[in-house]
Amino acid sequence: MAVKEIVRTWDNDRLIEENIDFLKQRTKKVQFPLTEKSRQIIQDLIDSYRATPCAGIAANQLGYDKSIFVGMREDIEVEDPEQDLDDVNPRQDNCEVYINPQIDRVDDQSTQRGSEGCLSLPGLTLFLERYDKIKVRYYNVEGKAVKKPLKGFISRLFQHELDHLKGNLMFETALGDIGVEKDQDQKQLDQLSQLMKYLQKK
Repeated sequence: MAVKEIVRTWDNDRLIEENIDFLKQRTKKVQFPLTEKSRQIIQDLIDSYRATPCAGIAANQLGYDKSIFVGMREDIEVEDPEQDLDDVNPRQDNCEVYINPQIDRVDDQSTQRGSEGCLSLPGLTLFLERYDKIKVRYYNVEGKAVKKPLKGFISRLFQHELDHLKGNLMFETALGDIGVEKDQDQKQLDQLSQLMKYLQKK
């Protein structure tokens, strides 16, 4: 069990194509009862989440092809609903394991906009529109199905991490126009442009 290195799409001025190709693959469903390997993945996710200032981490961001993410359970540390997903430092116990997550229903009339960074797109922050009110389902480590409504920050987090597990990067499923933070470094925008051109070729 360990803190694992994040799978990143770029490093300095270079795209890491093998990492991009891996992150673009849809993850595989987890079987119950959990195997020892699945338990190791979950522990690595928890350890990495607690060591990294962020709201959540998906398994494929650590190099695992399983449909699991670990993230905040509640948004008690969030002061602004539009707060950047990577600009939080949740308490150690504000942690939930989401296994085989899915969205059962969205409210098309209810959307929200907020800042999103991504550990796999280092240094980049985008302003994205997502659904606000959603109904989700996932399994906990005991194999019990959990169904609940989400809204606000935790809803954005769930959609962001589920995108990862489906093989999508955060800018690929935005509902509306993608905004750029006014103080965004041009270097990351250039890298994003290179990344989008690479994906168009695939």
